[in-house]
Amino acid sequence: MSAPVPAPALDAPDALSRLIPSRVVRGFAMAILAGLLFTFLNVSVKELVSEMPPLFVAWGRWVSGIVLIGAYMAWTTGFAGMRTQDMRLHWFRGLFHTTGYGLWYEAVAWLPLATMAALGFTGPIFVTLGAVVFLHETVRWRRWAGVAMGFVGMLVIVRPGVVPMNPGIWMMLAAVPLMAGSNLVAKVVSGRDKPAVVVLWQSVVGAICFTPLGIWYWQTPTLLQLALFLSAGFFGTVGYFLITWAYRLLDISALQSITFLAIVWAALMDMAVWGKTSDLWTFVGAAIIVASTSYIAHREAQLGGKKT
Repeated sequence: MSAPVPAPALDAPDALSRLIPSRVVRGFAMAILAGLLFTFLNVSVKELVSEMPPLFVAWGRWVSGIVLIGAYMAWTTGFAGMRTQDMRLHWFRGLFHTTGYGLWYEAVAWLPLATMAALGFTGPIFVTLGAVVFLHETVRWRRWAGVAMGFVGMLVIVRPGVVPMNPGIWMMLAAVPLMAGSNLVAKVVSGRDKPAVVVLWQSVVGAICFTPLGIWYWQTPTLLQLALFLSAGFFGTVGYFLITWAYRLLDISALQSITFLAIVWAALMDMAVWGKTSDLWTFVGAAIIVASTSYIAHREAQLGGKKT
């Protein structure tokens, strides 16, 4: 199969153009907010997988997503607004997305959120390489420097050889390149479909792929578990909507340094929800990551989104 033709970043006016005139600032703002919402998604999922089979939780999360985004689109655009310009790309993305997130949902039962976030920081390397090879994006030294600095911050937090190599770690390491592939296809799709359409079909494909597993591992959820499924659907749906919006505004490689902020949100959630405290090295690594993110965001804003 030939590589999909990349979609250029779009500079057309959108709902935030008047409030935030800079396309670069809008793109980074959407990516940062999406990362925070994904952390709330992770909290909901981690609570669910402590009581239910992870692959059943994955199915329930996508079904909840369909209910929420489907209702929103039916109200705002009608069924005509749900049409996609390229259904094949959504299914192609589903190959990466479903497999990668199946492994991710299994891994979340084994690992703290901060550890998962740290392991997920290898993703920008795969995405940036993929953006060069498949999307033909020009990635020069400033973006590579941001990715490299963030990766060093991850190594400071994880300290290879200290974290036990339990099954969750192996599953995360297998999931990351698959999720990177999903993000690369999402960048292409975001140039053809509106963000809400991308998220809708992502949810539909995910739900279809996980339905056999959902039936196999079926458990009748309690009211609290239903609420957690709905919260996972909400945070995941809005988060993917925002990150797809960001993909329309900026090159995907330019946004990768933003993903390193996930360690900050994850560490805070570990402490707030489960009472876990992070050691000094976690905060040292997080400081390096925030510095890399801030540097890239500043340079992108200065240069108006040029690929430098």
